Amino acid sequence: MNRKGFTMIELLVALGLFVVVMSIASTVFIQSLRTQRSIVALMAANDNASLSIEQMMREMRIGLNFKTNNDKTEISFVSQRKGNIVYRWNKDEETIERNGVALTSKNVAVKYLHFDLFGAVLGDGASTRVVIRLGVSSNEERGVDIITNLQTTVSSRQLDV
Repeated sequence: MNRKGFTMIELLVALGLFVVVMSIASTVFIQSLRTQRSIVALMAANDNASLSIEQMMREMRIGLNFKTNNDKTEISFVSQRKGNIVYRWNKDEETIERNGVALTSKNVAVKYLHFDLFGAVLGDGASTRVVIRLGVSSNEERGVDIITNLQTTVSSRQLDV
């Protein structure tokens, strides 16, 4: 008798292999989605931090009388157009504040912010240079906490005379 078809053992082996392959494929797919979400959240945080730095730089370029606090997490100066300005790192909220109002959005976690002043002594004949160092990550609860480090230097166009 010549029967064509599959035995029960062959079906069970094929089904077992199918389940193993599908489990591996779905695990890789789910991990890829999580990674993609984390990357998109980090890119959004970096974009917002870049915009915040750009706003600070625009105001500092026309500023005078720069001062920092002892731990260099706050800088104050006088802007020719907008008066007294204070930028500070709110450690509890993990935000950058401008005159007490949050400058960064809720999807950004500011891990650190430092202002280093150079040439800020009155009468030195040099314009003040401010080095801004910033570490940001995404506020996304899922995923890995990746910190992006940003640094820039801005020079005031005003001479401290």
